[in-house]
Amino acid sequence: MPPVDQESPTTREAPATAVLTVEGVAVRFGGVAALSDANLTVREGSVTGLIGPNGAGKTTLFNVISGLQTPDRGTVHLYDTDITKMKPHRRARLGLARTFQRLELFGTLSAGENVQVGLESSVKWWQWRHVRRSFPWVKQGVATVNGVPSTEPTGPGSVAVATSDRLLEGVGLGGMAADQASAMPTGLARMVELARALAMAPKVLLLDEPGSGLDDAESQSLGELLTTLARGGMGVLLVEHDMELVMRICDYIYVLDFGDVIAAGTPEEIRKDPMVQAAYLGAVTDEDASGADGVEAPGAPATSASAEGTGTGTIEGTVDETTDGTPDGTAEAAQA
Repeated sequence: MPPVDQESPTTREAPATAVLTVEGVAVRFGGVAALSDANLTVREGSVTGLIGPNGAGKTTLFNVISGLQTPDRGTVHLYDTDITKMKPHRRARLGLARTFQRLELFGTLSAGENVQVGLESSVKWWQWRHVRRSFPWVKQGVATVNGVPSTEPTGPGSVAVATSDRLLEGVGLGGMAADQASAMPTGLARMVELARALAMAPKVLLLDEPGSGLDDAESQSLGELLTTLARGGMGVLLVEHDMELVMRICDYIYVLDFGDVIAAGTPEEIRKDPMVQAAYLGAVTDEDASGADGVEAPGAPATSASAEGTGTGTIEGTVDETTDGTPDGTAEAAQA
């Protein structure tokens, strides 16, 4: 399937520049085709969703993008740079950051120390201007230097601590820098992992099921944070089974099934696509597509979904907790 140009929703216009381009990627594990000619584009200032049933190849595609899996064929470009054969740490320094489906925190370190690991993996972690793009929440009216509050400390050690504190505050964990990572609930630990990824001031942020383990309020906050980061110019690629979150914040969505991209489009287009309904979201009727109330989509053993016929329509789904069926990385690309 050829790459599809993204269309912006009316609520937020995404720049035309492609920050990440995946073309013709194929991966086989023995006789199993995990990916077959996968194409995907992430644009600056946008949130792009990647959805599909378990075993569809989503994590494998993330591994190819981040450098943990070598594709049998195909290319990966960060802007105009071909990164297909680059090591993970080189991709990270070019502006590619990732979180994992399974938490990858240093349990014996504090939340703040985990974030500082991300800072120290960057080329110039002691310079505030290097991480200013990770702080789109700086309040208006506050005096800044190179996008950073002018009142912040300037010594190398104090900057690292202040930066990690500010990143944790930005993801809703203010005052928790000293908490040990292994003792934190899953939802909060995922926010620490996100803050660590943001410490690298990424141009592209890959998030593998960041909503797993979050309650409704935390999921709402996560969505607001990701849209804020996108407005700051970052490209976000999101793998997620929480369909309400995906449909609410994504500008464009790709659907994987058995290693193939079977659909690509805006949330509204994906919601109504019959192939997507059959493969992942459940069957949809003509009344669903036109916004009728009271129609339930049939469930499935691994996935159940219902389409609510409000004006815009929302899809609520639950998916079992099995993994994507492909090898996971054991360390974040930033730490390679």
